[in-house]
Amino acid sequence: MKRVVLIDGSSYIYRAFYALPSLTSPKGEPTGAIYGFIRMISKLLKELQPEYIAVAFDYPGKTFRHEEYKEYKATRKETPDELKAQIPKIKQILKLWGIKVIEIPGYEADDIIATLAKKAVEKGFEVIIVTPDKDMLQLVNDKIKVLNPVNDELFDKDKIKEKYGIYPEQFVDFLTLIGDKVDNLIGVHGIGTKTAQKLLNQYKDIEEIYKNLDKLKEKQKKSFEEAKERINLNKKLIQLKTDTPLDMEIEELKKEKTDMTNLKEMFHNLGFKSLKIEEEKKENQIKQGRLF
Repeated sequence: MKRVVLIDGSSYIYRAFYALPSLTSPKGEPTGAIYGFIRMISKLLKELQPEYIAVAFDYPGKTFRHEEYKEYKATRKETPDELKAQIPKIKQILKLWGIKVIEIPGYEADDIIATLAKKAVEKGFEVIIVTPDKDMLQLVNDKIKVLNPVNDELFDKDKIKEKYGIYPEQFVDFLTLIGDKVDNLIGVHGIGTKTAQKLLNQYKDIEEIYKNLDKLKEKQKKSFEEAKERINLNKKLIQLKTDTPLDMEIEELKKEKTDMTNLKEMFHNLGFKSLKIEEEKKENQIKQGRLF
């Protein structure tokens, strides 16, 4: 079965930026995030060896979710200028590497990946989504898995059940109930992780919980009655879009030949002396994505 690897580039960039000390090129430009990003992508390519691969990025500016909820992600800090300056070069390197870069105005990387994953499954592909974002776990099924690059955990349906006590198809409701501090979404008062797991195991989904409010404890019943509007909003914001305006077929994500000449020159200009390409193994490494 063909496999496509879909990477959440925005989360990768942040991880690379904060994981490494500040580095600079011979010209004094910041390069730490670039260096870390390249190392992580290289490791991923060596381990998964995908024939099809794409990196999705959040598009700068507000999304349709901000239109629904003005406070969406309001608590997030502004992207540091030092990081912003490195993003264009990261995208340029990916393109020289033969990897497709995708971003759509008004949509997040998560929605792009959700759309591509759906298309891939319909075409008979196996999908591995690479991200530390637990929102993506809602997409897991028999053909889609999520790899957390922070600890190399690979989530299939059984792994999600083992770790979170629920199944992937319940994950949107789970996050809706407990809220999401990262996205500034407030959950149901008094409903934490364990209570949400218990309720979803007992009633399957939020709709069934509301049908059985009289069976809940009085405090829980009151919380659900007061939170109905918030729950509807949370669910709408957490549910990933699988119909983003993406005029692209999965076959277009096939990794292209690496532009070795320009990539080596770019590494040299950035001062990446330890990132060497072994010329004698070049052809084999191109096929496997092994540059270092």
